[in-house]
Amino acid sequence: MKKGKLLIPMLFMCMVLTAVPAMKSNAEDAEGEQTSSEIQDENSQSQESVTAMDENGNITEVGDSDGVVEDEGSNARARSSSPMIVNFNTKSNETTSYTEDGTGKAGYVNGDYGADAAYLGTSNGKVKFMMSGVIGWVDESEVQVISLDAVEVVSGYEVEDGRLLHCIVYDMTTPGYRSRLDNGEAPSYLTSGQKYYSYDGHYFYTDYETMISDYQNNTRSHSVNPDQPYYNYYQYLPLRSQTLYSGDSLNTMIAAKVSGSSKMSGTGSDFVNAQEAYGVNALLMVSIAGNESAWGTSSIASGKNNLFGLNAVDASPGESADTFSSVQACIEDFACGWMSQSYLDPSSSTYSGGFLGNKGSGLNVKYASDPYWGEKAANIAYNLDQAAGSQDCGSYTIGIKDTLASSHNTVNVRQESNTSSTVLYQTGTSANYAVLILDSNSTNGFYRIQSDAVLNADRTSVASAGEYSFDSMYAYISADYVTVVNTGTVSAEDPVTKTLQSIYIAAAPSKTEYSEGETFDPSGISVRAVWSDGTETDVSGEITYSQEALTTADTEVQLQYTSGGVTVSAAQSITVKAAADDETETNDPADTDEGSGTNNPADTNDGSGTNDPADTNDGTETNDPADTNDGSGTNDPTDTNDGSVTNDPADITDSADSIEPGTDTKTTEAADQEEQDSNVRQAAPRTGDTSSVGIWIALAAAAVIIIIATVVIKKRKK
Repeated sequence: MKKGKLLIPMLFMCMVLTAVPAMKSNAEDAEGEQTSSEIQDENSQSQESVTAMDENGNITEVGDSDGVVEDEGSNARARSSSPMIVNFNTKSNETTSYTEDGTGKAGYVNGDYGADAAYLGTSNGKVKFMMSGVIGWVDESEVQVISLDAVEVVSGYEVEDGRLLHCIVYDMTTPGYRSRLDNGEAPSYLTSGQKYYSYDGHYFYTDYETMISDYQNNTRSHSVNPDQPYYNYYQYLPLRSQTLYSGDSLNTMIAAKVSGSSKMSGTGSDFVNAQEAYGVNALLMVSIAGNESAWGTSSIASGKNNLFGLNAVDASPGESADTFSSVQACIEDFACGWMSQSYLDPSSSTYSGGFLGNKGSGLNVKYASDPYWGEKAANIAYNLDQAAGSQDCGSYTIGIKDTLASSHNTVNVRQESNTSSTVLYQTGTSANYAVLILDSNSTNGFYRIQSDAVLNADRTSVASAGEYSFDSMYAYISADYVTVVNTGTVSAEDPVTKTLQSIYIAAAPSKTEYSEGETFDPSGISVRAVWSDGTETDVSGEITYSQEALTTADTEVQLQYTSGGVTVSAAQSITVKAAADDETETNDPADTDEGSGTNNPADTNDGSGTNDPADTNDGTETNDPADTNDGSGTNDPTDTNDGSVTNDPADITDSADSIEPGTDTKTTEAADQEEQDSNVRQAAPRTGDTSSVGIWIALAAAAVIIIIATVVIKKRKK
C-alpha cells in the first residue's frame, strides 16, 4: 500500500522534470533568434585581399599588412613624454570586437582598414579608445598601446585644392597613407599646408596631445572649431532622400568609372526605379555598390550579380554571398529588403541611424568592419556628383542629435508637432544621429523630418512593408535635441519636378474574354507610368477606363492616366462574344437541385450564400467586428491591453509621454539603455513551438500512467 501511495507523487515529479527541459529549450530558441547573424561584410573583396581608395573613388588591392609596432618595453613607455596611441592592426586582415562606452553595445572593426585610435586610458584589462566616431573598450590583449614617438605615421586631415581630405593609415610602421578620402569642401577655419587630427571627423586639432586631453576630459573646447562641428554631407545625408540625377545621368557617371565588363554598366535606371519604389537615394546606392563590388568587377559581382556583398560574411565572403538572377534583382533586394526593411527601419536590430555614418552611428556600425566604409561611399558620391556639375551636394537640410560622441540621448519621433501625439519610433542612443529636415522653420518647437521608418497610410504607426512614399511619410522631432549642420537648397515646398511621359501595360488583366453586355474588369492588371527623369512607377490603381457595356465591336479598352495636367493612354486587347453564342455556365440555376446556381443562397444552411452573414456565429461575416473580443475588428484597438492601438502610448510604461524612455524636450530625463531596448518592437511570436508539444505529450503519458496505477492500487485493496 505504501508503494502504491508513493506512485502518484513520483509521477507528478516526472511530469515536472519532463516539462522543464522543454521550457528551457524554448527560452534558448528565443534568445537565439535575437542574436542571429545580422552583420554583413564590407567590400566584397576585402576578406580575400585588403583594398584602398583614393580621393577619386579608384579602388586598388593593397594586400594584408603586419602592422605590429616593435615593442619598446613598458619602461620606455613610462619614460616617454609623448602621448600614447592604440594600434588595431595587430592581427592582419581580421576583425577585433569592442564594447561602446556609455551604451554597452557590441561593435567590431578591421584594423587592416584603419590602424590607429586615440588612447583614453586602461582599466581592468580593457583599453579605452576613440576611433571612427565611437568611444569604446577593447581587450588589452587584442591591441597595442604604444608611444606616439614609436610610430612612423598616424591618420589625419589635409586641405588640398579647397577639399578636405582624410588621410588614413593602415600600417603605422610604414610612412604614407593607404586611403585618401574626399570629405567635401573644406570649411573656412581649416587651411592648406596644415595637418589636422581628429578621430570623430567633426572637431579638428593641430596638436595631437591637446586632442587627447580634450577627449579624456569630454570636451572639444581646445579644437580649432569648438562651436562649429563639421559634418561630411554625403556621410550624414539620410538615405531617405532623392537624387536630382536621372537614370541616364547616372549611366553616364558610371560609364566614366567602369569598363565594358562591369556589372554596373547601364544600371542607372534600375537604381532610380528602386529609389522611387523603396525610398532609398539612388546616388548613394550607386556609391555603396561601387565600393562593395570594386565598380562591378569583383568575383561576387561577376559570378553572382551581387553588387553589395550581401551575406558576404567575414569568414567566407565568396562562398556565403547571395546569388541573384540579375543585377536588377540585386538592386531591388538591396533597396527593399536590406535598406527599407532593415538598416533604415528603427525597429530593426541593424538600425543605428539611416545614413552612411561611421562606427559611432549610421549603417557603418553594423554593415561593415571597415571603420571608414561610410566615408568611402561618401567619397564616391562626391566624385560622381562633381563630375556631373555638383547638382546634389548640399541640397538637403541636415540636423544632428548629440554632436559629442559621449552623448547618448534617445529622442521620440512623433506623428505630429506636439508631445501628446503618437510616438512613431525612437532615434536610439547613437550619437551624431542625422535627420533630414523638411521645413526651414520648426513648428511648436518641433522639426518636420523625413521618416526613416515606413509608415502606414494615415501615419499612425510603423509599417513592415518596404514601399516608401517621400510625400506622405514624414514625422516630427523636438528641435531642442537637434543642431542644424547644413542648410539645404531644396525643401518640401520646392520638390523635384518631373513630368509624365507615357504609360504601358506590364501585365494583362486576369480576364480578357467577355460576353456581350459585360463591363471591363481590370483585376490583375499592372500599369506603369514613365516619367521625364527616367523613373517608372506603378499606377495600376489610378487608371481610368470606360464603364459602358461591351459589344462585339469592341476589340480593346483604352486605359488613361493623368498627372500634372498631362493625360496619356494605353490599349488593352479584349475579345467579346455575342450573347447568343454564350454557352450555359456550370453555375446556371437549372444545374442545381432547386433550380438555382451552385452558389445560390438556398444551397447554404440558412437560405443564403456560402459566405452569407448568417453562416457565421452572430449573423455577420466571419471577420465581422462581433466575432472579436469587444465587438470590433480582429485588430481593433480595443483588442489590445488597454483599449488603444498596439503601439499606443497607453500600452507603454508612461502613457503621458508615449514610448519611454524617449525624450522631447531638454527638461525630460533620458532613460537608461535597458529600458529603451525593452521598448523596441519585438518579433512576432512563433507558432507551432515544439517545446509546448513536448509538454502536452509528457502530460498525456503521465495521465495514462496515473490511470494504470489507480487500477493496480484498487486491485491490491481487494
